[in-house]
Amino acid sequence: MKTPLIILFIILHHFILAQEGVFQNNSKKSDSINAILSKNNSSYKEKIDDLFFLVNQYLIAHDHRNALEVFLKTRQFAKRNNDTLTVGITYKGEAFILGYDKINDTVIELMKTAIKHIESVSDENSLKKEQILRANLLLAEFYSESNNYGKASNIILNSYDYLTEKEDSTNVYYRIDALNTLAYIYSEIENNAKALENLKEALKLENKMNDDLGRANTYNAIAIIHSKQKNEIKALGYYQLSLDIHLKRKDTIQIPVLYNNMGISYYEIKDYEKAKGLLLQSIDLAKKFNQKKILADSHLYLGKCYIAEDKLDLGLLNISISSAYSEKIKSPSLMIENLLVKASVANKHKNISNALAFLNEALIISKKTETINLKKRLYQDLAKTYETVDINKSKFYTEKFKQVKDSIEHIQQKNKTDVLKAEFDNLKIRADLKNRDADLLLANEREQASQTKFTLLIALTSLFIIASVVIILRQVKLHKTRKKMWLAQKEVLSLKQENTAKEILYKNQQITDFAIHITEKNDLLEKIKKQVKGIRIVDKTSSTHMNNLIMQINDDITQNKEKAQLYSNIDESSDGFNNRIHTLHPDLSLKEKKIITFIRLEHSSKQIALQLNISPRSIDNYRVKLRKKMNISKDLRLLDYIKAI
Repeated sequence: MKTPLIILFIILHHFILAQEGVFQNNSKKSDSINAILSKNNSSYKEKIDDLFFLVNQYLIAHDHRNALEVFLKTRQFAKRNNDTLTVGITYKGEAFILGYDKINDTVIELMKTAIKHIESVSDENSLKKEQILRANLLLAEFYSESNNYGKASNIILNSYDYLTEKEDSTNVYYRIDALNTLAYIYSEIENNAKALENLKEALKLENKMNDDLGRANTYNAIAIIHSKQKNEIKALGYYQLSLDIHLKRKDTIQIPVLYNNMGISYYEIKDYEKAKGLLLQSIDLAKKFNQKKILADSHLYLGKCYIAEDKLDLGLLNISISSAYSEKIKSPSLMIENLLVKASVANKHKNISNALAFLNEALIISKKTETINLKKRLYQDLAKTYETVDINKSKFYTEKFKQVKDSIEHIQQKNKTDVLKAEFDNLKIRADLKNRDADLLLANEREQASQTKFTLLIALTSLFIIASVVIILRQVKLHKTRKKMWLAQKEVLSLKQENTAKEILYKNQQITDFAIHITEKNDLLEKIKKQVKGIRIVDKTSSTHMNNLIMQINDDITQNKEKAQLYSNIDESSDGFNNRIHTLHPDLSLKEKKIITFIRLEHSSKQIALQLNISPRSIDNYRVKLRKKMNISKDLRLLDYIKAI
């Protein structure tokens, strides 16, 4: 019976320590426990760490009894300190140790209790998640060992997503464990292709981690699957790869296992010499480390080799040794295997009574085991043996054989269905999670889009309000500014109008005064003229001079009258006209307005020049400037435009 190294593999990955050290006796173990618990200078955490270190030493030494005692005392210590996580870990350790020898309902319930305690810890930290993961992987292993492959695969598949979350070394090792357990499950339901696929995936991870021990165990598992497929040559190649690594590492515990497995493969291909050599090496090493199961297995196949070579005495001697070891380790399956070999030898030598005795003994033992394949072989051998002595019993066991065969097929089909269902459920969960994530992502995108729209709307509204406020404030400010400008302009215009009115009033006063002055001057000149005329002229020359003087006075009086009339006309017509000119052309100077007034009165340039005391040429220049300022077209006379105002 070839030994898969799954349990050993799990030990090394769940309870790894770098140091090697073994406590040899109970007194030192007890002293060590008491010494750890009585350390006054150590904290609670340090004591727990020391206790776990101690339990690992026992596990490395395969001292399960002492390891279990440390777990139990650690649990009591943890309970007194209300450390639920450590309590859960000790339940996990107890289940692990008890399950190493035999998986039963008690072991599975202990592991469930461990998971329950660990999950009840309120702190969501990485240590809690790691311990839950470890416990679930071990529970999956227990289910697979008890042939409950559906539950085992379901646990592993549901844990695998967490295993792939991180790429740290611990998680990678857990993934390797999971892949190896899945490979074992697929192998048991005869899906060897899927089993090899998982083992090769595990091998990739082990190469990545440069994990020699992991590679060795995976090579061994691959070899066992090839052996199940009756491809012993290929199996031997992988066994050799595994053995080379263990020899290099000097892994004395695993080397006899490989020798045993390789010996069985050589037995299957009937190379008995090589088989015997390897099995003897296995026995020598297994004796050194008290590996009773390996001793039972190796002696069984060594006995088969001798029997195949017709060396019955040596063969039966080894079968008896194997039976003794089988009883010591309480392995019903190995006990039945040995009895089946003895019955086969008895049948071969026509010793039917001995053969039936061996087979009936095996039948009694079979009631203590659930190994249904052995029962099938047992019923088949009983039916064949009874053919010559009791046909009815032969028929009875033939029927039993058929029932067991049908039962095996039914169980096999059920296991396949359970695993497929677990795969389907896992795929469905993944699909549901993917859909949920997609829905959540879509909802988040919609919410984000809605939030973006809302934010944009708020921003646009705020911008609109701010812009409106700014525009309103600017309009108000502009209105105020314009109002101020208008008021200022109005004030300036009012002042100008007031000044103009004052100036006009002043000018009018001047004109009036000037007209009065001219009138008075004329009156004076008239008097002077009368007086001059009254002067008696004595000579002709004086008469001539006198006449010239009188003529000059007359001219002066005439001119003064004309000036008086002119200023009188200006005074009468300038008021309303000046207002209209100012309204239409506010940029005209006062002098320009006067010239316009004289032009309106149809005075020539010479007359205007005489009144303003400037040259006629200057008046002509003013005329040109006025046409430009007043924007008068070329075909319109300046006088006509001014008169039309």
